Amino acid sequence: MILQPIWSSAKFLIPALNEEESLPGVLDSLLRLGIRPDQILVLDNGSKDSTPNIAIQAGAILIHEPRRGYGAACLAGIEFLKRSDASPTHIVFLDADGSDDTNDLKDLFYPFEENTATDFVIGSRTQGKAEEGSLSFLQKFGNSLSCFLIRVFYGVSFSDLGPFRILRWDSLLSLELKDLTWGWNLEMQIKAVRKRMIIREIPVHYEKRKGGKSKISGNLIGSLKAGFKILYIFFKLTFFTKA
Repeated sequence: MILQPIWSSAKFLIPALNEEESLPGVLDSLLRLGIRPDQILVLDNGSKDSTPNIAIQAGAILIHEPRRGYGAACLAGIEFLKRSDASPTHIVFLDADGSDDTNDLKDLFYPFEENTATDFVIGSRTQGKAEEGSLSFLQKFGNSLSCFLIRVFYGVSFSDLGPFRILRWDSLLSLELKDLTWGWNLEMQIKAVRKRMIIREIPVHYEKRKGGKSKISGNLIGSLKAGFKILYIFFKLTFFTKA
């Protein structure tokens, strides 16, 4: 009997905004691992280039979400799965810019195989190997500050808020995520901590984007806006939102 990999019943959610240069490589890397096209959801966030056509040509499921925002795109994918009565075992989030190494999937899924109670696995770029120049100074600073605040206020240590992450489907739904912006990952981690989920960090590789322009680190104003938004989300969740 041939055993199916643990991700054979997972869904892969890829938010994308004008990523025609890098998306083909991301999709090809997933398909080479034996992931079926119908497992992949490309969450188009209003692209003006050929990103939607690339997704369709690859056989992936294309979801349109015109409201701008990383969280908005991710929520659109989740709502689609809920409406379609899908019952995936796990949800994998990864970026469309080619910076996440899909060869790390086996390592990221290992904690679920090792401990069936694991809820959430985060790919840590800081514990792993990040290519020089792949993370800007402001990204590193914002990441470190967010992890520091979580440790101070919640007593839980994280090394990263990286985008390459996996959750059990039921665990993800229980978080009732709402943020439509770049505070999505932070909201996810804080709510998971407050629910006392079993969370693991696994070192991953991280590379420079394979094309296009970053929506955050590509300019100073975008980075600062994202940083302020993340701080706003942190204090809103910590002081004004019930567990």
